[in-house]
Amino acid sequence: MKNVKRAFEFLNFKTSNPEELQSTISQEFTTIKQVEPVGKEFYADYRAYAVGQLVFTRGKFPYGISVIPIPEEKWLFLEIPLSGQLQLRYRGRDILYDYNSTYLITSDQPIHYTFQENTRHITIGIDKQMLTAYAQKLVNRQQEQKFTFYPQVLGRTSEATSFRRYLEFISQELLRGGSLFNSPLIATEIQNTIFSMLLSLSDNNYLPLENQLEESCLPAYVRLARDYIESYLELPLSLADITAAAGVHVTTLLKGFKQHYEISPIAYLKQKRLEAAHRTLLAGDPLTTSVTEVATQWGLFHLGRFARDYRQLFGELPSETLTR
Repeated sequence: MKNVKRAFEFLNFKTSNPEELQSTISQEFTTIKQVEPVGKEFYADYRAYAVGQLVFTRGKFPYGISVIPIPEEKWLFLEIPLSGQLQLRYRGRDILYDYNSTYLITSDQPIHYTFQENTRHITIGIDKQMLTAYAQKLVNRQQEQKFTFYPQVLGRTSEATSFRRYLEFISQELLRGGSLFNSPLIATEIQNTIFSMLLSLSDNNYLPLENQLEESCLPAYVRLARDYIESYLELPLSLADITAAAGVHVTTLLKGFKQHYEISPIAYLKQKRLEAAHRTLLAGDPLTTSVTEVATQWGLFHLGRFARDYRQLFGELPSETLTR
């Protein structure tokens, strides 16, 4: 899989032998410790494609199977069920998700996949070293700290939905032959587009390029309002407070935020508070951290609305984030 520049199919087989599936995937992709049938019967239809340094796999499991890979540092995995259900045992937690979910996980932790009956599934393997190099190039500097992605459900925003559809489209075209992707130029563009989208949509410690580009062309009053909001998230801010900090008329501020962020200053405030709550819950200890305390810490006092908005943005309830 090293130095691959074009797209091609490197696995395409059907088997009723668990050991064959285990050994074949281990040879060509990532090392598998164990493959077992969920019930008495076993059958797998498995395909894998290289697109640049990405690996797209498609699995069809009519009777359900259990798969345990060996942890390694190399990969990030995007898990996308197409039908059926996948149960994931990961970081001491059982996660059950279906077509509406896209989950990002890291291969350095023990993972136990259980594909239920009649599951069709896409896994996209992303080389962390290649993604790190791409991120460093985007921000035009070498960063000393370790490149970090956090296991997460990609939120059910319109952007995340578009990303999922794009990945499904690429996977479907590969299944059909994908001759257009044989061009090294196109394969590289697909890889880089996926890298850019993932950097923008996921929670990580690299600043996406578009944020830096936007910073250079933001009007000063929008920057002032944004910085004021992000500095005082925990305070009971009003639109009047934000407008005063920006030093412009409220109409000007509203137009500026609409143009550059596509939302109002108050909506931006709520989004940043939700993101702060998300980070706090990810770092929290379920034994000592309360969802209610985290919500109120960040000025989100209507708990029912908080849970609804949080789930819409991050694809899971606050309590689920806390117990990861």
